[in-house]
Amino acid sequence: MNPTETPAEESPTGEYDVWSWHTEGQFPTDQPPEHGYVHIGMYLVWLIDVGMLDSDWATRAGVGAVVERIRQRSVDPCALRDKTDGRLSADMLTDEGDAFTAAYYAPEYGYTSDWNRAFGRLASRYAVPDDWASYDRIGPVIEHRFDEWVKAGRPDLMPMPRLLGALLRLATRGRR
Repeated sequence: MNPTETPAEESPTGEYDVWSWHTEGQFPTDQPPEHGYVHIGMYLVWLIDVGMLDSDWATRAGVGAVVERIRQRSVDPCALRDKTDGRLSADMLTDEGDAFTAAYYAPEYGYTSDWNRAFGRLASRYAVPDDWASYDRIGPVIEHRFDEWVKAGRPDLMPMPRLLGALLRLATRGRR
């Protein structure tokens, strides 16, 4: 499974994404399996930066020290991978973090689409480095999407005017 093929809806267990979903099957043989987690790790860093990783969860999971080191950028962005079994799930997030993730993480046009636009071929080959330069590239994109979501009234799914415009153009082409 590649980054554009994650499940469209949150799973019954509350998992938005899991590292193993990406490394099983047709994962590129020229990439280390850890690269299947980078897009998840970068998203978690953004959640940490904006205070949407649930502090009670972090305490229960025993990851508070790692979270603090991520905030300080003294470890790689994906430092939580092994501590979370490579998961991104609802129980890890604040209510607002969960609501935004539910609206934005959908693979059809949300985070996955933004990830692919930001990193191009590197994203499709699971070759985006686990480094702060990569986070500095995707973090502002996520922040922009969050701001759009808030301005739209925190809808269940992200408003995607470009997607709607493309669909309308396709529909009108068929009428000509």
